[in-house]
Amino acid sequence: MDYETCGGLCAVPFIKEIHMSEKKRQLLVALAVYAGFTLLFLAANIINYLGERDSTLEVMEPIAGMILGFLVFPVFCIGLPLWLARRWELEYSFWPRGKNWLAGIAIAAIYVLLTQQQSISQLQAMGIPAADFLIHFVSSALFHASYYALFAVLLLPVLRRNFGLAGGLAATAALFALYHLAGFYYFPAGLTLPLQILLFCSFIANLLLYLWTENLILVALVHTIGGSVGLAVNGTLFNQVDEMSVVSALILAGFFAYMIVYHLRYRNRPYRMDWWLQTKISDRESTG
Repeated sequence: MDYETCGGLCAVPFIKEIHMSEKKRQLLVALAVYAGFTLLFLAANIINYLGERDSTLEVMEPIAGMILGFLVFPVFCIGLPLWLARRWELEYSFWPRGKNWLAGIAIAAIYVLLTQQQSISQLQAMGIPAADFLIHFVSSALFHASYYALFAVLLLPVLRRNFGLAGGLAATAALFALYHLAGFYYFPAGLTLPLQILLFCSFIANLLLYLWTENLILVALVHTIGGSVGLAVNGTLFNQVDEMSVVSALILAGFFAYMIVYHLRYRNRPYRMDWWLQTKISDRESTG
């Protein structure tokens, strides 16, 4: 029976099959981007580890820095995810269009105070100069803010499309925790099971905050505050102005500038209210 003799009804399964195959293709591509990001990050860690072991760190560290500064963060962490998200017309939001942004900032401030109060008190007691912490904040933000393009803008919508809201959140947070295993040199604490669990739970909380506030800029800054304070309190302070810190500042400036310009230019694009958290969590997806 052809299309005409069946009145077009036999085309419905075919259309559904195309839609399902597109979802799976997007899933595979998104996971490939994540794999590339993680493997390159692992390579940078291995290079630094070998340099420290063989007393050639002054040679190996710049190589690792180039991998991070020219491939890992600008390409696999920011560029490819943003490009794919626009190409696939995924749902994401850099600044709220359907929520009160002041309410979001207030909730985020309370969230930071509740979760970081002890660490902030310890940081104040350490007496780190403000200029040093500012350099540290910008340098560490490359790790803490830039990957929101990968995890929140690309992976979360694609995983949610395939596995629903709960499954998408859990899978995104699991991939986030798993990525830290590749950072054994920069972040050895991430290899421990308790911290893996903490990373998983805290990232789910951050993603829920994002889905409620619709404000990726705010959530990325919240995450950066927590991450930079945590590193400083645990003895890791990036307070040297070098090539890597300059590259970090340039990449972050470009990322945040893109988010601001994109919001201003496309703030009137179609708004899918059912994708964002309202008074109750919904797994319902709109078509398109």
